[in-house]
Amino acid sequence: MYYIIYSVSSQFIEKQYVKSNTIDKREYQVNIADSIKSQNSIVVLPTGLGKTVIALLSMAESMINNPTKTCMILAPTRVLVHQHYEFLLNSLNLSETEISVITGEDTLKKRQTKWQNQIVCATPQILQLDINRGIIDLEQFSIVIFDEVHRAVGEYAYVPVAQSLYSKNNEIIMHGMTASLPSESSKIEEIMNNIHAAHIEFRDRESEDVKPYVHDTKVEKIEIELTDDIKTISNLIKKTISSYSLKLRNNGQLLPRDPSLKAVLAKIHHIEKDPYLSKRWDIRNNLYSLVRLLHGINIIETQGVDSFSKYVSRLKSKQKSSGVKKLLEHPDFSQAIILTDRLQSLGEDHPKLAKLESIMEANLRGTDKAIIFASYRDTVDKIFEVLHGKGYHIGILIGKSGQTGQSQKQQLESLEKLKSGEFDIIVATQVGEEGLDVSECKLVVFYDNVSSAIRFTQRLGRTGRRSPGKVVSFITKGTRDETNYYISQQRLSKSQRTIKRMNKNYKKPAEKKGLDKFL
Repeated sequence: MYYIIYSVSSQFIEKQYVKSNTIDKREYQVNIADSIKSQNSIVVLPTGLGKTVIALLSMAESMINNPTKTCMILAPTRVLVHQHYEFLLNSLNLSETEISVITGEDTLKKRQTKWQNQIVCATPQILQLDINRGIIDLEQFSIVIFDEVHRAVGEYAYVPVAQSLYSKNNEIIMHGMTASLPSESSKIEEIMNNIHAAHIEFRDRESEDVKPYVHDTKVEKIEIELTDDIKTISNLIKKTISSYSLKLRNNGQLLPRDPSLKAVLAKIHHIEKDPYLSKRWDIRNNLYSLVRLLHGINIIETQGVDSFSKYVSRLKSKQKSSGVKKLLEHPDFSQAIILTDRLQSLGEDHPKLAKLESIMEANLRGTDKAIIFASYRDTVDKIFEVLHGKGYHIGILIGKSGQTGQSQKQQLESLEKLKSGEFDIIVATQVGEEGLDVSECKLVVFYDNVSSAIRFTQRLGRTGRRSPGKVVSFITKGTRDETNYYISQQRLSKSQRTIKRMNKNYKKPAEKKGLDKFL
């Protein structure tokens, strides 16, 4: 038997296990939690609208119906796992000993005990590891929440974990949470099959039960024209690309004069599988150089002189590779490097930087906050340098990989400083897009554009929650910036149409429920 009890009169959710006067009652969250209570589902809800609250309500419901069993929420990163733990601890009438965080830092003995707690927060990787070790009773779980469920494809740990749980415990409830799903119906179906979901609950900011809780977000596209000098550098790189494409065509490898990165990577994949061509290092080196050139042209056109200069420096550190050495000695590419060095010595960079300064000056007042998204760490560093020099209290939020990455502790410190007002601005890479509880910002700037509808939705959700917000998207004309922007819009629109259509027609995967449970 399933039931959900809410107080109709209160402005807060009143429910067993939920602390009183803690969580604002929002109609759409209550509606979604009620809709998914008895069937495996995927919840698609824009960033910032409280997917974690829905997860909490679902787990509270599960504890009411199955008080002796364990609820589990999985998230892709340790930072997200700890964030969920803090939210649940502050929102539920459970003690620290009843809610646990499980990571690889715990000893095996400690993990064995923690897996039996009332609520478990973990990464899927540590769960998979302990499932393989046989130290978990999979029948003890009543519900599992897959945060950022769009990752549940291919070989990602969500897939084997869900299969293991379901094969041993087909009464378990599985819910996935995400801001967006892929635009292709086959990929959505793959995700649904992988977590045995039968239903999608979709909301956007225009949904009737969501509208009362969101504010208008103005999206302003600002077109940026490259300077003549950057255009010259870009054209020199394009000539180098054409030169390498010609070399490959002369060796029987058909590529257009202006190949896409996708086409080059596909060609590399094909050659590496071929017994003969895989030994042709001249062909392979030329293809690898094309990848470097295509990456480089994207950096100079969408990020700027300083970022491209740092990219070239990293290439120079790899000159032991004959392919890299030949690339750096190519007359057109070496000329592009010389011009880059000259521009850097003159302090010239991408026109986006000057525009960013004026946007900040025009939009930030008093305690207003902003988040700037950039795809590359070098660009994050440059933006930090420029805006810090203008007197802004600014921090960064980047991933932990590499020598210059941020630890989990440093990431959380940056978020807390933005929340407390110590920082006016955070400059973030992709780590700031997915799931992290970034404080409400008046202004969000897309310094560059991504083709992913999911990432676009995640970026957009950082403003317009509690008050009207503004999004500014920089689009460098005639570059990947422009292409990515329009691809993301097409994919977002297609994704929403596909979800609505599939939710009407989707047939859930064959289940073992039914007679099996009586045998």
